[in-house]
Amino acid sequence: MERKKIIFSDNTLWGLINFRGKVIKHYVSKGYKVIVIAPQNEVSELQTEIPDYVTYIPVDMDRNKTNPIADIKYFFKIYNIYKKEKPDYVFHYTIKPNIYGSIAARLNHIKSASMMAGLGYAFKNKNLISFIGRTLYKIGLACTNSLFILNNDNRNEIIRRKLCDKKKIILLKGGEGLNLNDFPYMNNESDIITFLFIGRVLYEKGYNEFIECAKEIREEYSNVSFEILGTIDPNYPNSVSKEIIKEDESKGYIKYIGFTKDILSILKRKGIVVMLPSYYGEGLNRSLMEACATGKPIITTTNPGCIETVENGINGYLVAPKNKDALVKAAKKYLKLTNEEKKAMSKASRKIAEKKFDINNVIQEYDKLV
Repeated sequence: MERKKIIFSDNTLWGLINFRGKVIKHYVSKGYKVIVIAPQNEVSELQTEIPDYVTYIPVDMDRNKTNPIADIKYFFKIYNIYKKEKPDYVFHYTIKPNIYGSIAARLNHIKSASMMAGLGYAFKNKNLISFIGRTLYKIGLACTNSLFILNNDNRNEIIRRKLCDKKKIILLKGGEGLNLNDFPYMNNESDIITFLFIGRVLYEKGYNEFIECAKEIREEYSNVSFEILGTIDPNYPNSVSKEIIKEDESKGYIKYIGFTKDILSILKRKGIVVMLPSYYGEGLNRSLMEACATGKPIITTTNPGCIETVENGINGYLVAPKNKDALVKAAKKYLKLTNEEKKAMSKASRKIAEKKFDINNVIQEYDKLV
């Protein structure tokens, strides 16, 4: 008898392997044949990282641009893959798989689920490109059988905009979850404090607020540094340029680390406080979840997708978005804590992760669909 088959489709192979690896392994262990679909332009970099227990099918996709010809080619490629493979279920992630993959699955009479990790650029802006994006999304979501949402504010916004039948929506209260064994608690005690920004270097992630905070804090505290870990995304409409980052680094405000696939190599350092002043359309921010699990205190905003990771005053501090003064105040508040109070915050972060972000809770939701 032929094995049951599941497809996972994303706009990056790295995202599938790193963020959904535990879910994929779960279905492999249950005897499913698992196929992963993602753009091929990064294969040379990741070829050795593709697990031998999955089948990888590369596709061409323009991840960040609206190119009708390229998008139509992508749709027909996906459609033909689904027609040939005849999977029992397909899971789609990110905007283009969610739209074109869902339509392709429906036309092939295949059940599928989409995940909206956050509302992002298309829902935060009112230009023509954003309008087209929202319209296509509505078509795609009409074709999907279920929709995973990562925070309640986004759920309410989708219902308000009538983008998707609310009966299809599944709220993952703990986001996509973490394998807590992969992100163990670590001792964070240190006399030298580093405020660490983790994420794509976008203005909406709070770049300007982070820089302004760094300026003010470093004038007063000599044993404090500010670092940025994340990719520069020149194709995103509101990305911070390399030139701006280099200029701020040359002035001594920050240190830009760049991007690493091994986030634990950074989080294992002592004295880290993760600071993300985001007002981006987050789902449930993964870097903050990972910070929680490893016992890092967090300073972030009341923005949906960030607020869920902090109990104010317990494992960190919450501030209003776009409020530099509140961010500075929170940083100073942390710096004035005793070592025991800082240690208590670290332990509280781990407890929150164990309570909210266990990947096994997320797998149960996948199983209900499959």
